Amino acid sequence: MNGLKSIFFLTFFAFSTSAALGAKGAKLPVPPSGKRKAVSERKRMEQIYFFSEGKKRLFYGDASGAAYCFDRAIKSDPYCDACYYELSNAYAMTNQLPEAVQLARSAYALDSGNVWYVLRLAQFCARSGNSLDAQHFFEKAIAENPQITEAYYSLLAVYDSRGLYDKAVRLLMQRRQSFGADEMNRLSMQNFLFKQGKVNEAIDEVQQLIHLYPSEQQYRLLLAELYGEVKADSLALGALMEAKRLDSTSYEYLASLSDYYRQTSNFDKYFNSLLQLFSGKEMPALRKQQVLAFLRQFPSIERNYISTMDSLYVLARATYSYRQEELFAAYLVQTDRIDRAIGVLKLMTLRGENDSHLCDVLQNGQKSQYFPTHAGESLALYSAWQLYFDLLLFRQEWALLEHEADRYVSTLPDKHKGFYVKGLSCFQQKNYDGALSAFLQAQKSHTMPTDTAFLLQLYSSLGDVYFYLKSHAKSDKYFDMALRLDASSYSIMNNYAYYLSLSNRKLKKALKMSLVAINAEPENPVYLDTYAWILYCMGKYDDSKQIFRQALVKGGDKEPVMLEHYGDVLYKLKEYSNALIYWQRVVENGGDSPELREKINKAKSL
Repeated sequence: MNGLKSIFFLTFFAFSTSAALGAKGAKLPVPPSGKRKAVSERKRMEQIYFFSEGKKRLFYGDASGAAYCFDRAIKSDPYCDACYYELSNAYAMTNQLPEAVQLARSAYALDSGNVWYVLRLAQFCARSGNSLDAQHFFEKAIAENPQITEAYYSLLAVYDSRGLYDKAVRLLMQRRQSFGADEMNRLSMQNFLFKQGKVNEAIDEVQQLIHLYPSEQQYRLLLAELYGEVKADSLALGALMEAKRLDSTSYEYLASLSDYYRQTSNFDKYFNSLLQLFSGKEMPALRKQQVLAFLRQFPSIERNYISTMDSLYVLARATYSYRQEELFAAYLVQTDRIDRAIGVLKLMTLRGENDSHLCDVLQNGQKSQYFPTHAGESLALYSAWQLYFDLLLFRQEWALLEHEADRYVSTLPDKHKGFYVKGLSCFQQKNYDGALSAFLQAQKSHTMPTDTAFLLQLYSSLGDVYFYLKSHAKSDKYFDMALRLDASSYSIMNNYAYYLSLSNRKLKKALKMSLVAINAEPENPVYLDTYAWILYCMGKYDDSKQIFRQALVKGGDKEPVMLEHYGDVLYKLKEYSNALIYWQRVVENGGDSPELREKINKAKSL
């Protein structure tokens, strides 16, 4: 035996350096079908040795080495149920749950009477999201061994996830009848009774907990919460006062009191309690963010307590977080402090650019070793960039927007978004060559053909820029591509039709598209202006005049382009004095140009 063991020892260490868990999709060992067959003494000894070595490897956290050993043990004895069971544990250690479930099923198939196999199979099914099978096997484990407490509470979690609250209550009653109503049983019972809508029965359970554990503050706070749910405000306040007598400084008490003031709309005391909470050391930073995110849904309340809100953000920002900064910037926008919001967002994006851990997550996603700790922060940074771009667009900071778009491209993996924003900024600065280059880079770097919303914007923008570069055929091509993606994009139809009219081409097609847009949005003055201008280009001046009048009445009377167009129609109808009035209103509304001055002088001379 010693000689045999030494051979196994050398064999194991010869291969253990390359031993690893099977690659995804690799073939796993499966028990043979049919009656169990005996193995030779040598094979039995091999199986015992490798099984023992595998257990050691599992104990020391070497999942790959353990998997190799258990796999060798199974080759020696394919009927070894314990080997499949332990091999499933090795796969579970590295979160390869489909493989772990398959191997646990193999162990169960070989010995369905082993309750620990049943329990482990149930656990792996639950972890892999197969709640139906998890429920079946947890129920089987409890039926076979009612004393397995772990199975009870795991099954309750499955019932909870599936909304089977009646089953959960029956299971708790069954356990209560067998083992009595301990603290966990009553706490779980109140939870499921509450979810069933049986609040009064849930309250009874909590009152029993208070009777059994009179010094536990948490149950008085839970009672206050339940009273709040049934709008029994005085009883809720009474429970809070009882909790206060036990400890008036605990974070849990102050948080419950704060919730009570919020639920009863006592906002003065609510915000004062929030200040106290935020000032303490016990409130987690994540909880502060959750409270502030909740308040973002009520901008009118924020405005009424803006001084206190400012103080809350000062306290919350003492611990830096990208999510916190994003919330703060959004709050500043909501309270009309856009310049300060832009400053916060710029600093935040610069910090993110130099955060090596965050950049690793942004570049590698779930493959990054920092993903578990920085995934939420990376999402916050993306949102911050979007808000930053939106604010710069709103402020028409075109040069700064172009610069920041370059920084986005150099930092973040979805470069097409940065190129697109750069194209917009160049377009607004009338740098049409620069805009075209950026838009084409956006098209080249975009790798998601299903992202039709982005492609719709991009094709439309390429249609715009090619028009201004007088490449009308390419402009038409991209507008047609956009409309093939979304035949109901009325704004694109309108722009396409307008450009056709400006170049005096395909006027019948332009008129048809413009009419579709107007029928969809008859009150839109921009669409009416386009339709009227196409009629003008077709020489239908009387019809054009009538449509222009509608556009002006519906909100276009302050738009320089519409006023000028209407003046042009009046001029064609030889209403020179009226045309002059509207052209002069263009100047008053900031639409002066050499061409317009020439038209005004010509009208004055008539």
